[in-house]
Amino acid sequence: MAMITKEDVIDAIEEEREDRLDLLTEYWQAEMDEQPNKDLASHAYDAAKLLYERKAYQDVVDWLDAIGLQLEKSEGEESEAYVAYLEDDRLEEMRMNALERSSLEEEGAEYDMDDEDEE
Repeated sequence: MAMITKEDVIDAIEEEREDRLDLLTEYWQAEMDEQPNKDLASHAYDAAKLLYERKAYQDVVDWLDAIGLQLEKSEGEESEAYVAYLEDDRLEEMRMNALERSSLEEEGAEYDMDDEDEE
């Protein structure tokens, strides 16, 4: 299996490919394997930042939520890794900002559709 590069993930995000979140997860897992001394939340932040920087705000929310669920199932809800993930301020701030921006984009899209209906 070929190694997923950061550029592969960026291309998938920019092209809005269906497998972009899967590629991001593979990239994230490979980065954790390569840098085991770096904490899981920092790896997740760096990976989610690839989405955020490309304004894929809903993808940020979806991916962070999916990773949280994956950790809860694999590690347990009281595990150190899961608790650290949930309590990471940078991840929470990014998620909340992405959620807000995603909501604004949806409202803007609804507004644009309302304008078209009036014509």
